[in-house]
Amino acid sequence: MAKGLNKGMNKFRLVPLLSLVVLGLLAGCADTVPALHTDIPQGPKINLDVQTVTLADRSQMQSATSPYTTNNFQPTITEAIRQWAANRFQAVGTGGEAVVIIKDASLSLQPIPHSNDWFKREQTTKYTAHAEVDIEIKGVGTRYALASAQASRFETLPENPSELERQNAYTTVLNGLMRDLNQSVENSIREHMQDFVITAPLINNNGMNNGMQSAPQMVPSQTYSH
Repeated sequence: MAKGLNKGMNKFRLVPLLSLVVLGLLAGCADTVPALHTDIPQGPKINLDVQTVTLADRSQMQSATSPYTTNNFQPTITEAIRQWAANRFQAVGTGGEAVVIIKDASLSLQPIPHSNDWFKREQTTKYTAHAEVDIEIKGVGTRYALASAQASRFETLPENPSELERQNAYTTVLNGLMRDLNQSVENSIREHMQDFVITAPLINNNGMNNGMQSAPQMVPSQTYSH
């Protein structure tokens, strides 16, 4: 009789235990945040009449209240600009240097005016991103050119945003910022740096026109930060 009672009690104990395990798994699935999907402009390549293209980070450190300090957002704006520069610029000349200078790559969290409605989830803050770059070319002899560009984007968030909502807002801001910066750089190069842009078909070592040429890739330079 005692053995039968113990078996019955074990069954009753097992059911709530399994329920807790299932609830824990479901809660874990609900909190899972998908990987950030970036849309960094890929090309076409901008062929520059220089021997090397380098990158220098001269941007300020992020503020203590930046969303980067409390969220694991990857890539950062600085990292996205590095990837974009590697995607877009190619050295095809025999002399001179182009430097892509990151002057600003900041992300801030700012409050926005809102009502205190108990029955509605208000938009209470916003992510604001700003990027600024210079492309400086020192060519052979006295040849010189400078193209500057900047872009800004923001996205609002509801009160007490979840991790997924924060990541979605950052993704929207980052992708929009990089598209705008890319367009701004193209316009600035067209206006101030056209003499250094090679638009003619490139010839390889065999004399074949294949649209590409073996050229120095973007190489790392000293990183400047303040």
